[in-house]
Amino acid sequence: MKILSAIFFLLAILPIRAELKFETPVIDAEVSLDAKTLVREYKFTNAGKNPIKITQADAGCSCLAAELAAGKFTYAPGESGTLRATFEIGNFQGTIEKLILIWLEGDAEEAPSAKVTLRVHIPIIIALEPKTLKWELGGSAEMKSIDVMMEHEKPIQISSVTTSNENFTTKIVTIEEGKHYKVEVTPQNTAASGFTMIRIETDSDVEKQRVQQGFAVIAAPVKPQP
Repeated sequence: MKILSAIFFLLAILPIRAELKFETPVIDAEVSLDAKTLVREYKFTNAGKNPIKITQADAGCSCLAAELAAGKFTYAPGESGTLRATFEIGNFQGTIEKLILIWLEGDAEEAPSAKVTLRVHIPIIIALEPKTLKWELGGSAEMKSIDVMMEHEKPIQISSVTTSNENFTTKIVTIEEGKHYKVEVTPQNTAASGFTMIRIETDSDVEKQRVQQGFAVIAAPVKPQP
């Protein structure tokens, strides 16, 4: 009985937690190949018993901006509002998932009151597998390759491949003209750690996806935690 009394006392003295309720906290969106931006809106309601003030809505990414409709930040109990998300598609491909964190007045920096998700599905016309090649520091300097698959309705040719590090050489191997290539990458040596970006240029008619990037890394193996 004493324990229950203590629990009720603690609940009584704790501040009432503000509640921001979103109609659709996760939005899935399909975009076309020529789309440059995507705008989606999240409807919400102050479901608590006290007024709330939104102090920040942040996606932590320059490609996604979040703003409150009409610049309104304070909401009475039961009042509704809209959070607008604008995603810059750039040269992204595939499924991109971004979180928007929302802080209310009084929230700790590490504990936002709410979050919403934007999941964007962008057509893939050039797929790299894998995107990153890895060699062990001091290990064999063997050739490894990236498969480049053209998944567009039109054939796509690789016009050039370059790297940002002279320690790595590359070679283009045609598996199926306009559809499937291999980019072979070979380090001259693995005596020192290193990194390079592999720039793959194509003749794709979709300008923003014409250039693809892969990576090559020479690094010491990660030791397992004791």
